[in-house]
Amino acid sequence: MESTVTSQPASAGSGPADFHGAGPAAAARPGPRWWLLAVLAVAASLIVGGTVQHAFDQRRAARALYRMQVLTTEYRFLDAERSQVAVPVGQRSALAFDHLAGQISNDGGVNGYGTLAVGLGAGSTAQPTQIDFAVTVASPYASTTVAVWSILVTGHGGVSSDAGACVLWSTLLGPGRATTDLQLGGGYFVPPCSPRWWSPGPIMEPHLGAAGIPQSPG
Repeated sequence: MESTVTSQPASAGSGPADFHGAGPAAAARPGPRWWLLAVLAVAASLIVGGTVQHAFDQRRAARALYRMQVLTTEYRFLDAERSQVAVPVGQRSALAFDHLAGQISNDGGVNGYGTLAVGLGAGSTAQPTQIDFAVTVASPYASTTVAVWSILVTGHGGVSSDAGACVLWSTLLGPGRATTDLQLGGGYFVPPCSPRWWSPGPIMEPHLGAAGIPQSPG
């Protein structure tokens, strides 16, 4: 006689729980998605880190640009003063320095983002042996006023000129007259102006007071 074996189809709820007589198993709940939380945490840290790095890079670029702007302004004024101090006082032109400030402001190679403003301050071409001017270099990064001078020197070797610059005040140094070096990065700095340069002094020193350059902002 042919025997028949009948097997009950396994249901979706079969398993160890059914074996012990429990009812149908509840739908499995997913556990905490720790990997997703980890990915989100990493992404957040990358975003924050990228933002901080971007801000740092922007500030470093702004400092490098400003350093170049201050240096360029200083050197161009030094060259112009050297040229004019060698001619008689009556042939010198203070207006030429005002034009020079405008040229630097409009120079696309110096202006950078089109936000540079170079302004001529107080100064004089009337002193027989020297020219002294205050110049302000302003941008969104900082505003700095420097005194730039060129002194005519007559010696045994003939006539030559001595030139230099000092910082009067700067937003990078805080309010009031500058008393410390203005550090611009790259090993370059501008020293503060000496208080004695506002009093009559040796012919080889700048006479900032005689040129009408104020000692403090105002």
